[in-house]
This record gives sequence, structure tokens and C-alpha cells, in this order.
Amino acid sequence: MKHLMWDIDGTLLLTNLAGYDALCKAVQDYYFLDVYQINSSLAGRTDSDIIKNIIMQIRGRFIPAEAASILIRYDIELGKQLPTHQGRIMKNVEKTLEHFAKPGSKYENCLCTGNIKNGAKQKLAHYKLDKYFNFNHSVFGELAEERSMLAKFALHRLYLEDRSTLPSDFIFIGDTPNDVRCANAIGARCVIVLDGSSSKREDFAEVNPWEILDALPDNPEEFEQMLDEE
Repeated sequence: MKHLMWDIDGTLLLTNLAGYDALCKAVQDYYFLDVYQINSSLAGRTDSDIIKNIIMQIRGRFIPAEAASILIRYDIELGKQLPTHQGRIMKNVEKTLEHFAKPGSKYENCLCTGNIKNGAKQKLAHYKLDKYFNFNHSVFGELAEERSMLAKFALHRLYLEDRSTLPSDFIFIGDTPNDVRCANAIGARCVIVLDGSSSKREDFAEVNPWEILDALPDNPEEFEQMLDEE
């Protein structure tokens, strides 16, 4: 079995800043601020890393209990924000996920995302994509601050289930250089899809992804044939 480790934001879908607004509101309410805005890029980062940096900025030191409280508030707020933002699923995503989720497929759809698990589930459920994924084989942003550690967790987890599991059994699909670094951490392949990305082709020169696509192909079988070319 091959494991397709999909990123969410910018790869599968765009929430039109629902996640950003939810996190800003959670921080604003927790610290009783009149307004709060995150002034750094969130692309390719884990929620754990983002929240740690926010607390360091506000408090001058990291307080784990505050991070846990903010995550709870964010989880609640995200459910309110998603319906009020006009996001969208990326081109050809749903037909591709459906293709790989068919019985007998040698690939399975998993997640490697910086989102915390509940946040990931909320986003996918809102866009009706959650049914295509194996969440037990997925890795989420609460597991580590460093994105590349998520790949190591995924490999370790699957290896404990099946001792024949190899890094070559994983293909990471994302939209940022951090997605490539994550795959590189275990020597796996990474496909970059630029359709919803804030990055440009030249931004990936140093990390060397396996493939860069402007968008997922119209025909999922064409994408599968590409993945079969190890």
C-alpha cells in the first residue's frame, strides 16, 4: 500500500482565511485584546509552531497551558468561521481523492498537515472531503512544532503496523517548500501543486521536489500513472 500524504490548506482547499480569522479571534478573546493580527506567514507551518510564536510574542515566554486553551478556543471558533467564508476546493481535487479511495486501490489518502486534528476534520467535513481519508494513518500539527517531524511520525506509525513499510511507500502532496522538507526528512517523494499556493516555482529550487504541477490533472488516472513512475 502506498500512502498519499495530503496537505490541506492551499493543496486540497482554500478556506478564504477562515482559519486565520478563527485563530486571531481565539487569541484576541483569550488575552482580552481589542484586536489581534498575525504578522507572519502561516504557510507550511504547524499550528503548534504558530501558537507558540504568538504566545512568545505576547508573553515573552512560552506557556503550554495557554497554548492548550487557545487551541480549544480556536477549535470552537473555526466552526463558526467556516460557514461565513467563501472558500473553495482546488481544481480536480475531489475527483482525484475519489479515484484513490476506490476499493482495491493500491494508494490510500492520508493527511500530513500542520492543522491540529480537530481543525483538519472540521475543514474537510465542511467541504465534504473527510470521507476520502484514513485519519488513523494521518499526522497533524499537534504532534510537533517542526513540520518535518510529522513525516517521521507517519513513517514510524506505519512501520509499527507493517515492518515492510519503507519511505518510498509515502508520497507527500503539498504547496510549500516546508512540504518538501517534510518529505525530504524521510527520503520520500513530494509533489507540489501550485494551484492554491502562495509560492512560485523558483521558491522550490533549494528543496528539490520530485514534481511540480500547476494543478492536479483533469484525469486522475494520469496522476496515478505519474505516481507509479518511481
